[in-house]
Amino acid sequence: MSDVPWTLPAAIALLAALIIVGVATVVVRVRRRSPRAAAAAAHARAAAEAVLLRLDDAANALDVAFEAAAADDAPAELRRARAASLRGRDRGFEEVAALATSTRLPAQRRVDAVRLRDDLERRITDIDATRARLSEWIRAHGSPASRAAAARARREDIARTSGDPARLVTEARARFDDGEWTDADRADREARAALARADAALGTPDAADAEVVEATMALRRAERLFRAVEDAHRFLLQAAENAAAEVSAAEAEIATAVEIAQTRPDECVPDAVERLREAGAELRAASAELPRRPRTAIEVVARARETRDEVLRQAPSARRRLEAARAALPGTLACARSAVAAAEAFANAPSIEQRLRLELARRELAAARSAADPFQALASARAAWHAVTDA
Repeated sequence: MSDVPWTLPAAIALLAALIIVGVATVVVRVRRRSPRAAAAAAHARAAAEAVLLRLDDAANALDVAFEAAAADDAPAELRRARAASLRGRDRGFEEVAALATSTRLPAQRRVDAVRLRDDLERRITDIDATRARLSEWIRAHGSPASRAAAARARREDIARTSGDPARLVTEARARFDDGEWTDADRADREARAALARADAALGTPDAADAEVVEATMALRRAERLFRAVEDAHRFLLQAAENAAAEVSAAEAEIATAVEIAQTRPDECVPDAVERLREAGAELRAASAELPRRPRTAIEVVARARETRDEVLRQAPSARRRLEAARAALPGTLACARSAVAAAEAFANAPSIEQRLRLELARRELAAARSAADPFQALASARAAWHAVTDA
């Protein structure tokens, strides 16, 4: 009995302490999940994205400076630093993209974003140091005149290897409706404008290094755009060969899908029949516009098959789903390649959001090309396509 007088207060004190600790824990958890914490995480992520934008610009500028300096014979240490800078930039895109899909608590996401922002800043500092060492090497090797001559040689090489893009556009214009070849025409015009800018920068025999860098940037853009003309023309000709058969096959597939949706509605999305009939109507319209609009038809087929897969879910048998994936993959992959190529060619001082979407599209396109599983390949191809077309 002698222990009772002090054990009761001790028990009460312990219980009170536990309650306080419990309340404090709940408060901390609530705060870490609160709208304010989420807003702070979003703000930190935006700050990391802003630094990534600067890192991308710095890495691109360093790469252009190397090319303008004709620095293939630069010291190995300098070339390794350049490669490390580009790898650090590429890794930065993956790391910033991961912030947007992170499932960690808002407070933890904020910490991750701040840590990444600081790391990206360090990478920019490293690039600046590499750029300074490159400048020292440039001053000690070669001359502005030799570098300008090398840039003029690159200009002639690009013009020679690009062939005759205008002829490709003229051929497309004669066979197809305007909307089918406008990308190729735009790429050809912008490529020629880029060559003109390079010519202006290199117009004097004593062009300085700054002009050589300007010309190198223009030549890079011209090369991308000429390649885009070829890509667009190739896609258009392939579409012309395959569109009629693809549309016919897709119409039969959609008709079968409507039957499945009608007989097993519980296994499909609620508006499956309506959406499938809309897809069928778009296919009929595309068929009526052949052969003048084959590229559009291939895109309509790819979208119709995607709609079918979305609304039927798992209703078709595993064998049918596999056959459908294999049938849809070539056309969807072609659409994705074409869209990514156009986005790369026409990108001109894009925002960080556009750069992130383009990087995502590149990764998904690479995944689609390397995937052995048709379902995964198709999903990646569709993700790549949407990344650059749904913005």
